[in-house]
Amino acid sequence: MKILNNMVLYETVLALSEAAAIGRRAGVQPDVLFQAFSTGSADSFALRNHGMKAIAPQHFPEKAFPVTYAKKDISYAVALGEQVKVDPTGARNLLDTLQKAIDAGHGDKYAPAISLVFENGPQGG
Repeated sequence: MKILNNMVLYETVLALSEAAAIGRRAGVQPDVLFQAFSTGSADSFALRNHGMKAIAPQHFPEKAFPVTYAKKDISYAVALGEQVKVDPTGARNLLDTLQKAIDAGHGDKYAPAISLVFENGPQGG
């Protein structure tokens, strides 16, 4: 259950990361965007704890649950999906993004640091 919980959580963090980068480039700051989300159907634990507290301010401490741990959990979720014959396409996409964050040097940062992959463009660094 923990692995699937983390899969859902970090797939949501991935969506928040994408939305923050798109919003910022369209002229809407993440804190404004996330505040609007909090009053509608996109409100969630992930929004309030990962989006508002980490992604919007771009605060990714190294003592928190890091990208590398998230990647480990998501790789287990992908393997479980394959074992039970479910194609975990969202989790695979997340796994790819986690790897990009690691490749860009963010592996030890708090897992919402995957947002840097989008904030910093194709290179993610």
